[in-house]
Amino acid sequence: MKARVGGFTLLELLVALAVFAVLATLAYGSLARVLEGRDRLAARADALGRLQRVHGQLARDCSALVARPVRDELGDPEPALRRAPDGSLELTHGAFGNPLDRPRAQVQRVRWQVRGGVLYRDAWPVLDRVPGTRPQAQRMLADVRRFTVAIEAGADARAVRVQLDAPPFGAVEWLLPVPEDV
Repeated sequence: MKARVGGFTLLELLVALAVFAVLATLAYGSLARVLEGRDRLAARADALGRLQRVHGQLARDCSALVARPVRDELGDPEPALRRAPDGSLELTHGAFGNPLDRPRAQVQRVRWQVRGGVLYRDAWPVLDRVPGTRPQAQRMLADVRRFTVAIEAGADARAVRVQLDAPPFGAVEWLLPVPEDV
């Protein structure tokens, strides 16, 4: 009688391959779900970063409000802070850095406005405009469904209430204090 040589039978190899295939399929499915979750989380983190940048810039503009009315292109006076008839927010702020020490004003007139579903921050090169003066537009946030502004004045304080609706977070509301002496 011959001694049996050690090794695997074909049936044992097929069973081992089938078990490995099932485990690999399960592992791949789990990995795919983890990667999809990571991508969704990265997209939400990016969207939150954009929303925080908008809030930060708007809060800086409001907190640096200065009592400097301006004149529009037709020479009509506009207050330092106003909600325009189109729903936009216009204000004069003093947080206009000048790191290169160029000869220019230390205050700036800006407008926050939604155009075509995009929130823009427009900044004029001069305070008192003349016909033809165009602002520099900075795109702040896309897919904006709603942007409303209200200026609230109470006995104790004054603030700008902003309601913003944009995906993926939906409606948010900010109450941004402004200096009381303006």
